Amino acid sequence: MKRKSNIKMRHLDVVKNLYKIQNLKNASDVMSITPAAISKSCIEFEKIIGKTLFSRTRKGFIPNDIAKRVVESSILIEKEIDRMIVDIDNIYNDQKYISISFQSNSIISAMMNCVLNLKRKKGINFSINYGSRDQIFSNLLKGKTDIIFASTYSEIIDDRLDYKYIVKDECVIFDRTNIYTVDYIIKNWKTLQSKIWILPVRGTAMRDKFESILEYNGLKSPKNLIEINSTIGATTFIDNDDTIGMSPLSFLKKIKYGSGAKEVSDGSQKIILDVGIFWRKNSREIVSNTVNDLTKEIIENI
Repeated sequence: MKRKSNIKMRHLDVVKNLYKIQNLKNASDVMSITPAAISKSCIEFEKIIGKTLFSRTRKGFIPNDIAKRVVESSILIEKEIDRMIVDIDNIYNDQKYISISFQSNSIISAMMNCVLNLKRKKGINFSINYGSRDQIFSNLLKGKTDIIFASTYSEIIDDRLDYKYIVKDECVIFDRTNIYTVDYIIKNWKTLQSKIWILPVRGTAMRDKFESILEYNGLKSPKNLIEINSTIGATTFIDNDDTIGMSPLSFLKKIKYGSGAKEVSDGSQKIILDVGIFWRKNSREIVSNTVNDLTKEIIENI
């Protein structure tokens, strides 16, 4: 049988997302490419293999058994590529070097202090980078970073990762004068939704949890908004009368933002995030040992 040499990873990625989402526009949003580009890649792949993968209907892209088989193979290919990257790293990177990425602001200071201590004690060289949630998880799975610190409110998505819980953090809504609970926001939504909302970008644990609570209460996400991928920058926007946003409570207390602000009494609906450390199950021994050292020391110092 002649090998289909024109098949590219982008073809498999498009088919996998269409199989999962079954909607061209939604798949476009997830992949950050145009619907036309997705449709073109899918048609290209179907021409290469000489088979149709989806029924195009008003309800979306309905996959057939061939599409299912392609997706199963593409997952295996991705895992093998991940293993290859890790193996290459293990073969050629024999020095003490660890790459750390973080998305959660809750434990930055404790993490930095622990990294410095490990550098002093064990001579490990570190690279530390901030990134969006999707970016750092993608880099971890691809072997581009060794350890990530991130927030989550649901189960771990990928079975290739290990996870250790470190601390819980509550997220609150705040403006220049007050810190609000979610219950207060829900109760006063008609008044507050017209403000300029400073929200984390979609895909972050805070944003996803907030929108799920709004949906549960029959409310729609604010349309008057500015999206930002760093809590640090949000405080600048919030220092205005017509803006409102959200942040981990621990971060606001740490920077003493709005020290005169009144914190509204507790309510039943809360945005609680588990902050933890993630790494690949097939990581180098030095990475696994560093995870244990970081977790122990951070828990002792927060």
